[in-house]
Amino acid sequence: MGTREAAARLKHDLGKAVRFSAPEALEPDTEALRARLSADVARTRRGPAGARSAAEVFDAWLEEERRHFRGPLEPYVAELARTVDEIRGLTERLDDLGRSELERLDSLTRSVAEGCRSLVTAADAAARADDARRGSGS
Repeated sequence: MGTREAAARLKHDLGKAVRFSAPEALEPDTEALRARLSADVARTRRGPAGARSAAEVFDAWLEEERRHFRGPLEPYVAELARTVDEIRGLTERLDDLGRSELERLDSLTRSVAEGCRSLVTAADAAARADDARRGSGS
């Protein structure tokens, strides 16, 4: 799998999934917000092997694909890693989070989705630049 494909996979497996059931406007009911975050963040991907959290999805992706994201793409992945680390800590305490922490977690899921989109855009630009360099004989 190349850089473009790896970035697109993260966008699909994490960026879309972590906001899968998020409404346009934040839920006014705290327990509805908690339930949605539990589904989207604590059980981001579901499969025959069971559910994986957003942090577990990111960790598995990073272990498999890190080699593609050195150099100019590394800051995008580093920012996602910082955000996912904060998500990890909040997810571990999800049942005990107050409203403000739940809102913070929701905000972090937006950041992850945006970060994944930015990574795809940057990976596409880097690939086009590489293609242009190869095409010009440089």
